[in-house]
Amino acid sequence: MHPEIQELQTKLKEILYDCAVEIRATKAALYLLTNDARFELITEYGFRGVIRPLADRTDPVVDRCGRGRTPFFINGLNTEPRFSHVMFESASDRLLAAPLYLRGNLVGFVDMRDKAGKAPFEAADLPKAQKIVERIGEQFANRNVFNQRFITLSEAPPKATLVPPSMSPSEARVAPIVDPAPPKPASPAKPSLWGAERSAPANVPALSTLIIEARSNADRIAVPESPDTIGEAELTVIRDLLRSMLLIPGAVVASVSAYGHMGGVQEVTARSSLTDEAVNVLQSKLNLWLTKRGEGGGFVRTNINLPFGAQDAQITAAQIQKVFTAPITAGSLRGLYLTVVFAATPDRGAHELLAAFHKQLQTAIEYSMERGTLQSTRSRIADALVEPDFTKYPELRRHTDSVTARVEAFTRFLSLSPADAETARIVAIVHDAGMRLLEYERLYRKKDLTADELSILKEHAVVGASIVEPLLGNEIARAVLCHHERWDGHGYPNEVHGTDIPLAARILQICDVYETMIAADSYAPAEPLEVAAAKIARAAGTQFDPDLAQKFVDMLRAR
Repeated sequence: MHPEIQELQTKLKEILYDCAVEIRATKAALYLLTNDARFELITEYGFRGVIRPLADRTDPVVDRCGRGRTPFFINGLNTEPRFSHVMFESASDRLLAAPLYLRGNLVGFVDMRDKAGKAPFEAADLPKAQKIVERIGEQFANRNVFNQRFITLSEAPPKATLVPPSMSPSEARVAPIVDPAPPKPASPAKPSLWGAERSAPANVPALSTLIIEARSNADRIAVPESPDTIGEAELTVIRDLLRSMLLIPGAVVASVSAYGHMGGVQEVTARSSLTDEAVNVLQSKLNLWLTKRGEGGGFVRTNINLPFGAQDAQITAAQIQKVFTAPITAGSLRGLYLTVVFAATPDRGAHELLAAFHKQLQTAIEYSMERGTLQSTRSRIADALVEPDFTKYPELRRHTDSVTARVEAFTRFLSLSPADAETARIVAIVHDAGMRLLEYERLYRKKDLTADELSILKEHAVVGASIVEPLLGNEIARAVLCHHERWDGHGYPNEVHGTDIPLAARILQICDVYETMIAADSYAPAEPLEVAAAKIARAAGTQFDPDLAQKFVDMLRAR
């Protein structure tokens, strides 16, 4: 292993764990280029020793990464046979790989496996994977590794002082911490090509700084956008509408086949269970229809839903009298087909209902995709808002990441709608955005805060809401504003109480305080997990929403 890579191994493993936090991959490994043009395993988690230590250009993952700069995923051992051996060896059946390119050359890749909850990888995971390999690439920005030589145009900024997580409203004192040396006066920030809050040393020409920033951003821009594909949100829409289609007179089966989406899926909704022969007849009729149109099919995993139960007699092949198939046109999506089976020849009214449902399905999928794009954009904006703070204060990043992960777990436990869960996640990312404009660096290590100084720190909720609102909207901004309000109305900044506090803020309050109590690098000694959970329970009905506090404790006990 190259000495400079060995020096970075701990940091690289820390970044690799983002695969678990952001993508929920249960296994991940980082491979980097060696001097003999092979790829060496640098660090991993979850594989438990069942992993190849080296990979060369004949490895299917390396070969695919070398053919394109974009991350890709494969769901199922039979989706692409050439990957089956690699997945089988590590006892996994889902794979997501992200290539790492530096200066136009493939110098490594991240190999992720098996998303938590047996969920398939989806298109929304690809930009997250891209960001993770970009963070890995940043570690080698000025290092002479991978047979490359870099001319350093400017030095990296010195490591900033660590920052504690945000304060809870009930805390009026801060644990004694050693005072830092007085900070050196900062030089005025030069304009940045990309709008990021960065400054260059006074002896470095502004042009050099702009070039460095341009290189970093050009690597991201050069990656072409992934083709549109459906995800779990669209599958939920499809399942709901397929159930409704069974209300068409004479309809006994409705299905959507998605080739090339999520590794190939087929959602089938039926009035009763189907015999094997009926399933084969249905599939053969679909394949024949595709062949006549000159369209390719492929592998699909079939999921059969029985909304009315299986009490009725099975649907046999003889009952399949009429089968109607039509392509689903939603935005730029391809490879989607609706099939509806009738037990008798449908009348004109049934045909009209079928046409109406077909149109409604296309509209609903398109709307869901647009909402997903909007959520992705909001997520990127949220990350961009706090990235300068994370770069300056690594401890603040660790706190925000842990709070965001806890919020995601809690919203899953609460079975919130995808929209509400996404709102809570975005709020968790930006809840401390207001720290940047306060005297946070000077105050957070001070032994005894005066009332005036404490009031300055408390203003971060107001400042954060003002920063967030123009870019992420009123809903996110109001939750940021209220994330230190209390259920009993004794919080800040506006003493809002009860359900007047937005749901996302009430969820964040609990997760924020809990993560602050158990963090080893907080401004106060870490509490044992049981003690922290007990404090959350005791504050139910005063500081926290009583129902949410109880459910949070239930979630902790269920683990």
